[in-house]
Amino acid sequence: MGSSNKQIHLIAFDVPYPPNYGGVIDIYYKAVELQKMGIKIHLHCFEYGRPRNNQLDKICESVTYYKRSKSKFLLFSRTPYIVGTRNSEQLIANLNKDNYPIICEGLHTAGVIKHLNLKERKVYVRTHNVEHDYYRHLAKNESKLAHRMYYKREARKLKAFESILKQCSG
Repeated sequence: MGSSNKQIHLIAFDVPYPPNYGGVIDIYYKAVELQKMGIKIHLHCFEYGRPRNNQLDKICESVTYYKRSKSKFLLFSRTPYIVGTRNSEQLIANLNKDNYPIICEGLHTAGVIKHLNLKERKVYVRTHNVEHDYYRHLAKNESKLAHRMYYKREARKLKAFESILKQCSG
């Protein structure tokens, strides 16, 4: 099969346009390069502050936006908050419509993995940081006790959640 027939799902933790900060720079230009290679991209991105942008429609076969949950109840879940707030039944339903490979951008978006038939498709997680280390360092440098406790707890949850990566193709 030639590259013109290839399609992928790209799950972004944020709207990747404009590409003006770390992680979204990587996601946006990855999409640009994949599109240049003739790969059709089905972009899925979470909204929570950055507006939708039709520039993404120019490089993607489809762009679907999902609201990021702001529920404080997720703070008490065993799932890391940055993952739980990006769990979306609609995203899972959209991914299960086909067997195209999936690239999850960051551990943030990897919560969908446990809801997919992994025997039938390839799933990759592109980690941007060692998230549990990042949160541990945030805790060390936080002066407010409540925030420090949050970061420490999230660091532990993120470390445990990383085991989901064993289920991925790469």
